[in-house]
Amino acid sequence: MIKKFIPKTLFFRYFLIIIAPVIFLQILISVVFFDSLWLKTNKGLVNSLSDEIITFISLYKNEKEKEKKEIILKSFQNNKPYLIKINSGNINNKEEYSKYAFYDRLLNEELKKNLNYKFWFNTKIHKDYVKILVEFDNQVINLIVPKSRIRNASGRIFLLWIFVPAFVLIIISILFLKNQVRPITNLASAAEKFGKGQYVAETKPSGAVEIRKAINEFEKMKQRILRHISQRTSMLSGISHDLKTPLTRLKLQIEILNKDGKLNKIKDDINEMQKMIADYLDYSTSQSEISSNRFNLSVMLNEISHKFSSSKIKVDCKKNYFLIGRQNLIKRSILNIIENGLKYGNSVEIIVKETKDKIILKIDDDGPGIPERERERVLRPFYRLDKSRGASPGSVGLGLSIVQDIVNSHGGQIELLGNPKGSGLRVNLIFPS
Repeated sequence: MIKKFIPKTLFFRYFLIIIAPVIFLQILISVVFFDSLWLKTNKGLVNSLSDEIITFISLYKNEKEKEKKEIILKSFQNNKPYLIKINSGNINNKEEYSKYAFYDRLLNEELKKNLNYKFWFNTKIHKDYVKILVEFDNQVINLIVPKSRIRNASGRIFLLWIFVPAFVLIIISILFLKNQVRPITNLASAAEKFGKGQYVAETKPSGAVEIRKAINEFEKMKQRILRHISQRTSMLSGISHDLKTPLTRLKLQIEILNKDGKLNKIKDDINEMQKMIADYLDYSTSQSEISSNRFNLSVMLNEISHKFSSSKIKVDCKKNYFLIGRQNLIKRSILNIIENGLKYGNSVEIIVKETKDKIILKIDDDGPGIPERERERVLRPFYRLDKSRGASPGSVGLGLSIVQDIVNSHGGQIELLGNPKGSGLRVNLIFPS
């Protein structure tokens, strides 16, 4: 369940590792501050005000002479930072305080706890003052008290000092994180392109020591793979070249001697050998260093369809689709599938679909199809079916292997399925868009 909320990218995971303790520490400090210091300070201020009110009422009630009562009133008016008046009557105000306002709730709780008199207050009459009425002996004390007498302003300063530095530190952390994650992102991008068979320029080591080591090892691995591919291609090209010369001489000698047609079988064997050598060479060079480019897949499919009879191949491509890759190799893979379909069936249909991040070529034929248990095996090099789609003369079982090799080198995949319209085979070639 928690995994659903964990960020997927390395940058945001690192960011979460940094910001989570900061936020937790801020919350902890804020709770301690507001609960232990700020709340107690505000309660102390309200209690101090209520004590002053009680003191005034006690002095005022106990004094019998009117002149001395006036002296007490003037003394509080002159020496206290609030206005105080006394009127005869009762408290008739019915407006209640807001239960959701912190200061209203605190003022109500503390005055109710400390005063044994009926009271009423309003904190909304002015942004800087609060009005308090206290009833005693058919008289009402009217106080206009500055809010600073019941509220500690240090909370705002505290919040300012705790959040502004944290925000600045988070911005600095983001800048440092981007610099640290960038080499990993570049390495991942280079590995992805190299895996698709695209040209990858040399990645310069940067970042932390471990990241530099990973980049250096990637470059060494890339060079070993490229060297291995080059050696394999050169070896098979050399073998092909060396074998072509004696085979060509044999063909010429047979043409001279084969006047009565008795050597036709030997001639066919030599032609098979030449085709086998060509297949070997195609398989070995399917991942050779050919530059990638962006091309119009729809135009390519139209060019391919013109090579065949309109009754044998149908292309359903309703708009222009673009791929990035080695155009000649992708064209070879599509041609290979089409030729196989026409070899074992009468017609082929190509349907192009696009999803959010993929382009899918669905190539259907009406041949005998491939049994489900054999579909994985036919993609292996040198594997040939003995039934239904049997091996043709000169086949070495590399056709689908070459297609799979090309598609995988472009970061795609190949799927062999049954034709949903009936008998036959559906080949899905899936490429990243």
